[in-house]
Amino acid sequence: MIRRTALLALAVLAACSQPPQDAETFARAPEAAARVVADCEAGRTDRECDAARAGLAEAQRRARMGAYAQTIREP
Repeated sequence: MIRRTALLALAVLAACSQPPQDAETFARAPEAAARVVADCEAGRTDRECDAARAGLAEAQRRARMGAYAQTIREP
């Protein structure tokens, strides 16, 4: 009985946790990516660090390309 209860509790916790985010998700939310990267650098988490760093880099790249497009007047 205890084993079933423990398995049920584990299943409920696993179902409630957020799925890991990918780099594209972080690229669309650079503020969230920056928070996760800061937490990684401070040692508070080791979850999603690589995806957050890649997403933040992609968001910065998109911002640079947007500024470049504005400079040469491309849509």
